[in-house]
Amino acid sequence: MYDIHQHKHSYAVWTASRAWNRRLKGGTLDLARRLIKVAGLEEVREPDDIGADVDAWLLEKMRTIVTFADNNKISGINYGRAQKLVNIYLKTKLICGGSEAHPKVCLLHPPLDGELFKGLRQVFAEQKRSDAAVAFYEAQRACRSWTNFELPDYLAHINAIKLYMGSKPLWMVEEHWR
Repeated sequence: MYDIHQHKHSYAVWTASRAWNRRLKGGTLDLARRLIKVAGLEEVREPDDIGADVDAWLLEKMRTIVTFADNNKISGINYGRAQKLVNIYLKTKLICGGSEAHPKVCLLHPPLDGELFKGLRQVFAEQKRSDAAVAFYEAQRACRSWTNFELPDYLAHINAIKLYMGSKPLWMVEEHWR
């Protein structure tokens, strides 16, 4: 039966598929739908469906996507692509779906991309010596493009954002998305 949960899922798949496939050969809506299913994201209906350790839960979803793609000879799927798919899907379904204040949702990672990095570079230009700025610039020196991220690159950027955001919900960093 088609209900609001299926409706949210369908829309979240579409938004995620539009965001993750930048210059990705074969990055279709069908592939995005398949990877979201493999990762078990469609089972997330509410914040309590997120694992107790939000970071570990998210990384497991991304690892599942990367491993599945590798095992099935689907090229171009790295942690940068996986994070975009997972994070946009959850942003659409939970953050924009009215659960933005839930403690687990506040810990969901923002989708990382060049537009967010551009905004953060402007912020950190004024705070060059802050721990967050130093961490961000070190992460950027290692890898600037989200489409090339492997796990260490992703974690370095997320850790810089966590330093910057402190106790605020991580999704609020998107205020700086340009």
